[in-house]
Amino acid sequence: MQAQLSRSIPAWVPQTIERAVGRGRVRHSQIIESPRSARWDVIVELEDGNEVLAWVDTDHQTPQGVESVMRQALRDAGMG
Repeated sequence: MQAQLSRSIPAWVPQTIERAVGRGRVRHSQIIESPRSARWDVIVELEDGNEVLAWVDTDHQTPQGVESVMRQALRDAGMG
């Protein structure tokens, strides 16, 4: 998986996203810290061409929180 991170995003975040989405399903991910808040904006491009968007607020910025938010985003998109 190829990942782009803002400088302030911890290195564990892309691995957590890949674990939540499923190993081998992620083509590319981009995680950006929102300039107006401490929220992380997550864009994940899947191998099948679909994209999943998620927003991780500060109270979910833990490995368990990120995994939970990503799984919910997949369910909301009808892919989980």
